[in-house]
Amino acid sequence: MGAILLGSTLHSEMFDGQIFCFAAITAILLQILSNLANDYGDFVKGTDKHRTDRQLAGGNITPKAMLNAIVLFAVLVLGSGIYLLNLAFADNWNYWLTFLGVGVASIIAAIAYTVGKKAYGYNGLGDVFVFIFFGLVGVLATSFLFNQSFQWMSLLPATAYGCLCVGVLNVNNIRDLDKDVLANKITLASKLGKSGALRYQTILVVTAFVGFFTYHLIDSSWSLAPLGALVLGIIHLKKLKAAVHSLDYNQQLKMLSLGSFGVVVLFALGLF
Repeated sequence: MGAILLGSTLHSEMFDGQIFCFAAITAILLQILSNLANDYGDFVKGTDKHRTDRQLAGGNITPKAMLNAIVLFAVLVLGSGIYLLNLAFADNWNYWLTFLGVGVASIIAAIAYTVGKKAYGYNGLGDVFVFIFFGLVGVLATSFLFNQSFQWMSLLPATAYGCLCVGVLNVNNIRDLDKDVLANKITLASKLGKSGALRYQTILVVTAFVGFFTYHLIDSSWSLAPLGALVLGIIHLKKLKAAVHSLDYNQQLKMLSLGSFGVVVLFALGLF
């Protein structure tokens, strides 16, 4: 949802309420699809044997019912996305088909994170795909829906938000580092080790601050987003380094997720 709000803000003079609403609906449905597929993939691979807080591992739903839910939400995402394309591009078939391809790729990426023999989330590529789809694609594609043009400066806030999204994933992977190693789930955190993953987290939050700040320098418009990203990063990194138990990491997951959205809200509100 943060990517949708951020992308919509980049061309506020061409804002369209219907496009924004259906972009948000599509993004929410896609996130639900991703969560369901993640639950299913981790369960099938045995990664969630130690957990009772997830639907399949906790015995709250059968694998068949979960598969049906995955198919249902994939169809819902596709339907919402197609309606969104009709709103944004009408009969411009070049844009329509291009964005349909982007949408299908997003659906595949949401499922393939943990599902399948070559699930990229188990091969250290989760960070790359989160950065691409939650950051670059989410922000830039949303922006394009409103004015059918691309400005290279938009890469800066898109990169900044993408880094914050990757940071959320990295906290999750640091929390599960030991269990992922035992389950043969390769993540960037498991490759870097805990100390390396913490340094990587520092790079992510610093890049987010630089991205927002540099955008404002070039665009000559200002918001409190850079300051928000800086304060969020300092507090988050301090608490993350002191984290010991799963509850500590879960609190940082919540803090960084909500904080990232808060930074986007500050960006959207602007100053002058």
